[in-house]
Amino acid sequence: MNKAGIYYGQNDVRIEEKEMPKAGPKDVIVQNLRSGICGTDINIVKAGSDQMGIRYGQEFGHEFYGEVIEVGADVTDVKVGMRVGINPITAKKAGVFFSLEVGGFSQYVLIEDAALNYNVFEFAETVTPEEGVLMEPMSVGFHGAFSISPKVGETIVVLGAGPIGLSAAAGLIGEGIENVIVVDLDEFRLEKARLLGAKTVNTSKQSLAEGLYQFVGKTQMYGMDIPDVDGFVDTAGAPPLIHEVMEIAKPNARIAIIAVYKADVPFSLAQVMSKQLRIFGASGYTTEDILKVIDHINNKKTDIATMVTDVYPLDQLSQAFDKAIAMQNTIKVIIDLTK
Repeated sequence: MNKAGIYYGQNDVRIEEKEMPKAGPKDVIVQNLRSGICGTDINIVKAGSDQMGIRYGQEFGHEFYGEVIEVGADVTDVKVGMRVGINPITAKKAGVFFSLEVGGFSQYVLIEDAALNYNVFEFAETVTPEEGVLMEPMSVGFHGAFSISPKVGETIVVLGAGPIGLSAAAGLIGEGIENVIVVDLDEFRLEKARLLGAKTVNTSKQSLAEGLYQFVGKTQMYGMDIPDVDGFVDTAGAPPLIHEVMEIAKPNARIAIIAVYKADVPFSLAQVMSKQLRIFGASGYTTEDILKVIDHINNKKTDIATMVTDVYPLDQLSQAFDKAIAMQNTIKVIIDLTK
């Protein structure tokens, strides 16, 4: 049998026994080793909606790492025994619309039309499950960070030290962008950023500009001092913080918006015009992003697994969601499906 996490509504996550998936000639079956609770999962379970990407009574979870245990007759490039991460968007024929229901919280997952570097991505044997499970969220952060085309020698500020912000910072550092500053209100999270090699600013203690001046020089616009920052990556989704960014951004600065804002945020188009700011929206990731992230993890370019703060067995999935929702001294909550 196949133990699976099932979503039933607001704060209602259960474990049920399901039939083992059956592989067709073009499919593979992955035995799940670790899965991650995503911010999207948290928002849906908190809201209790069936209109946000997960339907009632469905298996769910989309961040996972496992081992291939069965391969269909027509699959030529995926082998039994491979340790792999999965792209949930291409894991099922249904595609992106049902990608949150791929089954990351199930012990066994069917990957349809399986192909290497399409929906199945192999890791080196030296990668730990706690590292490999971060492939999907790190790809989101990497995609957003590099949407503004950062260059070696530039200063890039990441707003927010949650999983996506830390992933963005790690991706930048791993690609040789040394001047990375992470901004947050939570000292616990900022310590994780420092472990990745980033500088940090705690805006519960000082303004964004004051914090940045500790690490960067000043430039001027209209006779006013502003921090010499080349790009900002917004993973925080905090209206006061993005307002401050718009005030202090230097001419020709680039701003990436990865954060999911829950309401419209008014801002000054006069600032965009006069400073010639470039604002980029960034969502999801590409195959190229995933391959860059796998290279990062395989070669241990940063200690990315430091963001894993809590590990629960599958039978405690509900408690794991409680911990993730509380957001107290925690960053990434993952599930160990081998226990």
